[in-house]
Amino acid sequence: MRRFGLFLLLLAALATTLTACAPLVEKAPEEAQIYATFYPFYALTALLTEDIDALRLSCLVQPQDGCLRDYALSDWDLYLLSGADLVVAGGRGLESFESTLQSLGSSGPAVALTLYNTELYNQNQADEASDDEESSHLDGPNPHLYMSIDGARYIVEGVAAALMELFPQYADQVGDNLEAAAARLDELAGQMHAAAENAQGGRVILMNEALVYTAEELGLEIVGQYERESGEPLYEGDTEECLAQLAEMDANVVLVEKQAPASLTDALEEAGYIVSRIDVLSTRRADMGAEGYFAAQMENAQAVAEAFAQAEGRN
Repeated sequence: MRRFGLFLLLLAALATTLTACAPLVEKAPEEAQIYATFYPFYALTALLTEDIDALRLSCLVQPQDGCLRDYALSDWDLYLLSGADLVVAGGRGLESFESTLQSLGSSGPAVALTLYNTELYNQNQADEASDDEESSHLDGPNPHLYMSIDGARYIVEGVAAALMELFPQYADQVGDNLEAAAARLDELAGQMHAAAENAQGGRVILMNEALVYTAEELGLEIVGQYERESGEPLYEGDTEECLAQLAEMDANVVLVEKQAPASLTDALEEAGYIVSRIDVLSTRRADMGAEGYFAAQMENAQAVAEAFAQAEGRN
């Protein structure tokens, strides 16, 4: 199967960009090794490879407390990729190593970048990094689209297209799995909206960039965002500045990532805010499978509902 050397932007096979070294293990000719860069892409791809034993799916990057955008490939990651036939990734700034994937050479795996050709939050800002020394990745298009159910549908459709093109012998099975995945995602959206019905239209402050898509999915009104890196504490002097900024945003419910340090969430609660801890899917593992995605999204909807129920109780 080490014959692709394709670079896929959703449906388009665009360029020969990847190289390969010796595979980690010898594979039977009819088998293929697929890597998804991060857990959300692993979970959504798993919906499509279900019951297709010849398409062996693995998650490349282990659980991360920090921002996925900051992850750098290790030598071990590169070794694993040398045995891949396809890499499913996001692109659009999610993988800091996107250019590395593209530069591995023509004998390497295909790369399916699933976030191109669609609108992202902050779409009006350029995809290319700014030359401004003060710029950060938080300034550009927000690639955490998998937090939205519509975004998950888009990703699944793009991965399915790549699988059908690269493995036409499994196209019918992938197509059937795509239909089932779409139905499950539709059901999940309905369940999430029902679970958080009490929160619809509620005013909320965000403290993690990925939560924009959660808030939009659940119909929340985003009154402000405090920019910080996922999993990072507020250092000396920053807490007072943060609370001063939040005080100007006129909301008492704050959404943060689940792995936010206790020092941060404690400070928010002591200041009178209701803190809703949301799973941004970076700390999940491959052994949670696709079901982990559905469970996390439902837990997120319930966490938002509980926060707004608590807020209502204070009024």
